[in-house]
Amino acid sequence: MAEFVTIGNGCKIQNGVSVFTGVTIEDDVFVGPDATFTNDIVPRAFISDWKIVPTFVKKGASIGANATIVCGVTIGEYAMVAAGSVVTKDVEPYSLVMGNPARHYRFIDKIGNKIDHKVTDI
Repeated sequence: MAEFVTIGNGCKIQNGVSVFTGVTIEDDVFVGPDATFTNDIVPRAFISDWKIVPTFVKKGASIGANATIVCGVTIGEYAMVAAGSVVTKDVEPYSLVMGNPARHYRFIDKIGNKIDHKVTDI
């Protein structure tokens, strides 16, 4: 279990982002302004022995402004999370998700252009 924050090379972490213990952000990830990561699946102030639940953001992913990433998920390679979305489940690689809760909207290529098929050559 990760008990620290890891941020890879070439990342852009914008103003007001909250990254807590247990989050791993790989290389070349963009995290938009005021995005928030959580690390406690059952947050209670009176529980002293709570456990950190790790979250992973894979290489090249992008997270839009004001998105919330609930702990325990993995955001796949080159995936995109739309601004304001609440991610409660894993996001497939090369997938654009949006909404509350975030849902798959379409597949994208490495650059972020929309495509009509799932990328299988990761």
